[in-house]
Amino acid sequence: MENKTFNITLKCFFCECDLKGDTEKKYESGDMLKCQECGELNDYDSLVELAVEEGKASAVHYAKDEISKAFKGLFKK
Repeated sequence: MENKTFNITLKCFFCECDLKGDTEKKYESGDMLKCQECGELNDYDSLVELAVEEGKASAVHYAKDEISKAFKGLFKK
């Protein structure tokens, strides 16, 4: 079975642009991330919570697709 990697991009809550920043910096609970496009501050905790939910949804969608493919192959005789 192959390992599947999911990439989730953090998006600004205000303008929905991808947030870009220093990938080496470690962010912590309570930090505010400034959007480079609109200048609004985004709550780190809320961004992480949304990213986790998106990741779960992507994993469920992927699993359902893989199960569907597996069952299609079983009944094609």
